[in-house]
Amino acid sequence: MSDQDDASSPLVEGRSCGECHLCCKVFPIPETGKSDDGWCPRLDPATGCRAHGARPAACREFFCTWRYDASLGDEWKPCVAGFVLHDPPPFELLVTEDVDRPDAWRREPYEADFRHWARDIASRQRFVGVRRGERTVLMTKTGEVELK
Repeated sequence: MSDQDDASSPLVEGRSCGECHLCCKVFPIPETGKSDDGWCPRLDPATGCRAHGARPAACREFFCTWRYDASLGDEWKPCVAGFVLHDPPPFELLVTEDVDRPDAWRREPYEADFRHWARDIASRQRFVGVRRGERTVLMTKTGEVELK
């Protein structure tokens, strides 16, 4: 993973969301009344957002880490991986799981990379975390800590 600080960095040329809409499932969208445990009511899986031109700012401004980090291969695309990568402070990387694919991040090549990145960024006082609903696990240099 490259040292990417925010989603304002240029998007990787040739990458698009395409058929991937996992962010429309795993994140709450208060403007639409959507919680973080189901599909956005505005999503048509075949065509995408039915309100694309009038979608909330949170939707317009969000791009997952796969869209702007060229070092991540196609296996990291959220619909393939089963989780969405993003970088809200204080996390350098936050893995937000699809509740229908629990612990997908523990499969390889993912888990080994997450552990490596967690060790690598610890000196910068940044973190790798995994979020599933209300549960967040912090990956540290030496293991995992569940946050309450």
